[in-house]
Amino acid sequence: MIVLNKFAEILKDNSQLKIWEKLSNGCSIGTMGYSKENIPLLQKLLESFATQYGEIIDYQAAKEELLLYEKQGKLFIYFDEYGNPVSMNGCLYNYENETVEFHSTEDKTLTNLYFYGLSTIPEYRGKGACRTLIKYAILFAKYNNFDYVYARTDLINSNSEWLMAKSGMEICTIDNTIIAEWVPVTEEYGDYRLHMWLPLKDNLYLLPTDKAIYAKNDSTRKLLTPEGPSKKLA
Repeated sequence: MIVLNKFAEILKDNSQLKIWEKLSNGCSIGTMGYSKENIPLLQKLLESFATQYGEIIDYQAAKEELLLYEKQGKLFIYFDEYGNPVSMNGCLYNYENETVEFHSTEDKTLTNLYFYGLSTIPEYRGKGACRTLIKYAILFAKYNNFDYVYARTDLINSNSEWLMAKSGMEICTIDNTIIAEWVPVTEEYGDYRLHMWLPLKDNLYLLPTDKAIYAKNDSTRKLLTPEGPSKKLA
C-alpha cells in the first residue's frame, strides 16, 4: 500500500523538481516539471538524440518537450551521487501509434504509458541509470492502473532495445515478423524503428495497421516490405 500511495502521489504531483527515491548507490530518482531553470538541464539530457539522429536540440526544442511532459506525461530523472541529472525517461500518457494497435478481448478502451524520451549523458552510460528508470516507470504505470507500456527504438543497432528487454518488454510482432515503421527525423534523414511493449493486464493483444512495414525477426532485421521514403538513414 505504501508503494501504491507513492506512485499515485507522483501521478498527481506537479513540482518543478522533486526527489522520490534514494538509491543504495547514493544516486536518486526524481521527477522534473516545467520551469525556466529546468530547460537547460533537459537540453543537456537530450543532446544524445542530436548526436544519434541529427536532430536539432536547442533551448526552444528542450522547452517544448518539457511543456509536453507537463501537459500529458511525466519526466523521470536519474540523479548521480552529487545530485546532477544524468539520465531521463520521459513518459507520455495515451500516446497513439500509427503502425501498431493494442486491443483487449474485453473490448475496452486501453490506457498506456509511452517511453517518449529515453537517454543518458555519454559520460554516465553503462552504470544502470536508464535500466533503473525503465523499471521505475513500469512500476509507476502498473500502480496507476495503466494497461500497458510501450516504446519505439531503432530497428537495428538500438542502444535501448536490450535495456527494455531486460525489464520484460517484448518486440511487437505478428506471426513472428517484426512490425516496424519509417520515421522521418529531418527533411533529409530518417530511420526504421520497431516497437516494444509490456502488457500490465490480462487479455491484451496487438495488430498491425495498414501503415506498418515488416522486417525479419532475426539478427538481420531485413525489410520484407518495400522500403520507406528514399531518404538517407540518420
